[in-house]
Amino acid sequence: MPRRSLRGIALIYVALILAALLAVRGANDAIAHRALGIEVDRRLVLEAEEIGRAGALDRMIATIDRAQRDHDSADLFFALFDQSGRQVGGALTLPQIPPAGYSDFDERAGVPGVGHGRALTRRLTNGATLSVVSDNDVIDQFDAMMSRVQLTGLALTMLIVIGGTGGMIWEISRRLRSMQRTVDAVMGGDFSSRVPQTGTGSEFDRQATAFNAMLDRIGALMNDIRHAAKDVAHELKSPLARLRNRLAAIARRSSGNPLAPDIADALAETDQVLDLFASLMRLWEIEGGHRRERFVPLDLAALAAEAYESLTPVAEDSDHRLTLTGARAVPLRGERNLLRQLLVNLIENAIRHTPPGTAIELGVLPLPQGARLIVSDHGPGIPADQHAQVIRRFGRLDSSVEAPGHGIGLTLVDAIVRLHGGTLMLEDAAPGLRVVIDLPRDL
Repeated sequence: MPRRSLRGIALIYVALILAALLAVRGANDAIAHRALGIEVDRRLVLEAEEIGRAGALDRMIATIDRAQRDHDSADLFFALFDQSGRQVGGALTLPQIPPAGYSDFDERAGVPGVGHGRALTRRLTNGATLSVVSDNDVIDQFDAMMSRVQLTGLALTMLIVIGGTGGMIWEISRRLRSMQRTVDAVMGGDFSSRVPQTGTGSEFDRQATAFNAMLDRIGALMNDIRHAAKDVAHELKSPLARLRNRLAAIARRSSGNPLAPDIADALAETDQVLDLFASLMRLWEIEGGHRRERFVPLDLAALAAEAYESLTPVAEDSDHRLTLTGARAVPLRGERNLLRQLLVNLIENAIRHTPPGTAIELGVLPLPQGARLIVSDHGPGIPADQHAQVIRRFGRLDSSVEAPGHGIGLTLVDAIVRLHGGTLMLEDAAPGLRVVIDLPRDL
């Protein structure tokens, strides 16, 4: 079943109501018109029977004259014909005798005084023929008046329905936007954000209460996990630091010892573990959202130029070509140190994971609502189905022990981007990898 937006559902709802109202109006018109037609036929029969009961031709003529003077039958016309077909009574002049039974005619029939009529023609017992004609112009006027009344009612009803539906959509959309802002804030790392409540006890408030309770529970669990992880990291960091110092001391005393290379390897491994703990602590701090308090106006293009100048020698040492393109000034709000770390991580990743001679391009472009940062290379790239894997914590394409890095470089980049309310995309540079980051000007 195709998904429809709230506005689309409301339009369908209004269309169904309009169709139902039009159907009801059509049914009312048909019922009213049929009822009027039945009433006209009944009157024609009653008048014809009353005239027929007069018996003699002269009494019939007198009865017709009284009926034509009667106010209640002012919209009825009579024509009485003798056995030879000669009209002997009635003020209605007919060019010819209508067929027996009921018949309808309009102005084309040329009946004076009657534009649209219904006729009943009967053969009487004395051999005479009686035609009773009803002028239906009054009925047509009544139908027109009823149509105007119903159309006016239909228009007023539709205005009420559209206004009520529009108000309902506005209120639901407002509540949904409020919830979406909370979801976006939580996704960006602000776990203190909650859905606002009006205190009316409405269905929306009850939903907001349940949603906020869920966020409270998730936040509590996240804090427990974060604190446990920090406690473990702190508990391990001190003995690891002491171990590292002892290994360094042993390495200094073991010069020329056959075990010196092994001690140096152990020292290097310990440094990597300490570096991993430092990266994890930094990642937990970023994901906590507290660094937003340090946001200041800055120039992303200037930060990119600083990263380019500091890392150009590193790129040249590994035989990579690093270039910088883009605008001279791209203002936005952010945390300077984190954005600098983001740039360094991306460039170092490109240097580390591409062969010598690879060109690496760094670009900064202004956007209507922010800035775009692009780091691309012409190396082997990353398969599209593994883009999510390399962003995931400890996610690496090469899972071997000898593979460089800890697998959290892009995870840190992604956390910094989300902290700034931006988006991170990995694209195929054909060949190579293109990292595209869009950052809003103000968060």
